[in-house]
Amino acid sequence: MNPEGGTGAAGIEPGAMLGHRYRLERRIASGGMATVWLARDEELDRDVAVKVLSDVLGEDPSYVARFRREARVAARVSHPHLVRMFDYAGEAERPYIVMEYIGGGTLADRIRAGTAEEVDPERLARQLLGALGAIHAAGVVHRDVKPSNVLLDSAGDAHLTDFGIAQPEDATQLTGTGQVIGTLKYMAPEVLAGGPATERSDLFALGVVLQEALAGREAPQIEALIDRVTATEPPDRPASATQAMNLLDTYGDRATTATVPIGVAAGESPRVIELTGRRVAAALVALAIIGGIVAVALAGGGSDHTPSAGGRDQAHHHAAPPTSTATETSTTTTTSTAATPAPTPPPDEKAKPPEKPKEPKPPKEPPGQAKKDEG
Repeated sequence: MNPEGGTGAAGIEPGAMLGHRYRLERRIASGGMATVWLARDEELDRDVAVKVLSDVLGEDPSYVARFRREARVAARVSHPHLVRMFDYAGEAERPYIVMEYIGGGTLADRIRAGTAEEVDPERLARQLLGALGAIHAAGVVHRDVKPSNVLLDSAGDAHLTDFGIAQPEDATQLTGTGQVIGTLKYMAPEVLAGGPATERSDLFALGVVLQEALAGREAPQIEALIDRVTATEPPDRPASATQAMNLLDTYGDRATTATVPIGVAAGESPRVIELTGRRVAAALVALAIIGGIVAVALAGGGSDHTPSAGGRDQAHHHAAPPTSTATETSTTTTTSTAATPAPTPPPDEKAKPPEKPKEPKPPKEPPGQAKKDEG
């Protein structure tokens, strides 16, 4: 690669200079198609990642075309959780792409090391869904979402990379008829069967990635999302990354509600009541209304006591004092009903019947008057 810094096709090694600007320091990753190097941008004094096409594939026009397309796709899509593309050299003997350097390794590294639990699964899901949403909005399908293509920075944020086999949904395949492109473990069933890659197949791959990142941990909302995006039939999956994000929000809301089991018959699935904010508020209002009704009823019952009813209560208390709370409650309830006349007390046997009033005597006539009448 003499025009690009004095090295030949097979002479890429640490210290080599590409484009009189990028000094290679060490290999980061290697694959069948290319090798990624940590390099120093001498012009801007910053670390960068340089992806160099292999010397064998560099002589294959189809792979050179794919490499060029990767650079163009990366250049046209921008998102905080996509690796940025800085430069591309396609005319060199060894074509290369210069990208943002993310120094925290890959998600695959964490999974292999058994430290995937350090990665927050919800945060990972949201960041990768955002990245896929940006790619799909540009009309591009990634087609190779997998842990080794997820880079983690020092803050733990995820960045999706490697558009090597990404292409527009309506693009012509660059491989032979019937050849499947991608990593088998993360391929959706329809792609394995020879069907075209779509947004839904990218979401399927993301679901497999999230399942591996869980590393056996319990995360109900992430597990619910995984179940949806890895459905066997494409129509059963979310239609887009945006829709998948909305589902994740919904699952998150459900996860923060309390569930109260209700009596369940044997063999039946348990029924639950989800205590959402609105239901709790409605329940509090209902309780307040019921409490008010009870208070009014109790206050009204005390004010309706008539003198006769009060006397009856007093007589009952003298005859048989209440011995329990239940007796008192019963008495109070009785007095709240309409008062009935008090029973007539039994007559006193020794009492004398009342005397009849004496009729008035006629007035006495004068003594001489009677004699006159007689005469």
